[in-house]
Amino acid sequence: MRAGEPITLKEVQLRLGAPQHVLIHLCEKGVIAPDFADTSGRGKRREFSQRNLFEFAVALALRRFELPVATTALIVRIVRSFARAVTKAVPGFLLPDALVEGKLNLALHLYNGELLALSAVGPMLRKPLLLSARIGNAARSSETTPRVAKLDDLPEKYETCLEVDLSEIARNVLTK
Repeated sequence: MRAGEPITLKEVQLRLGAPQHVLIHLCEKGVIAPDFADTSGRGKRREFSQRNLFEFAVALALRRFELPVATTALIVRIVRSFARAVTKAVPGFLLPDALVEGKLNLALHLYNGELLALSAVGPMLRKPLLLSARIGNAARSSETTPRVAKLDDLPEKYETCLEVDLSEIARNVLTK
């Protein structure tokens, strides 16, 4: 599979080892928006990009913790939004390629189920980048994406924290 070629749902299923009905559910619930083609009736199949393959892997990792589908969709949208912002600021940045190539290490932190933080470090950045968004209310409403703000440091006081290494997910999925 080459980087710019469309990936079928069957290929996603084989790469991730996930049941096809779960992948279809993620598409139908708006967690994953196919970059190449979406179904528009009988005989039209979905076609995905490598970025979509990465997004599926992130969504499946989050679902292992039984996060609601709406929260998972919101997090995937925020990661996609983060990628667009970094692409504008850093020439040559492509998600997930930069993660696989080791140009950037990206982690997602979810504090107390409410505060989402993304931490990025690596040779592509002059200094670490920390962004946050309050997702508690956004996941329960029709709000598309909450406001993202810069952080000086990751929170130190919290009851729970879910940490997901997005760079490791990218390497595991895209280097098979």
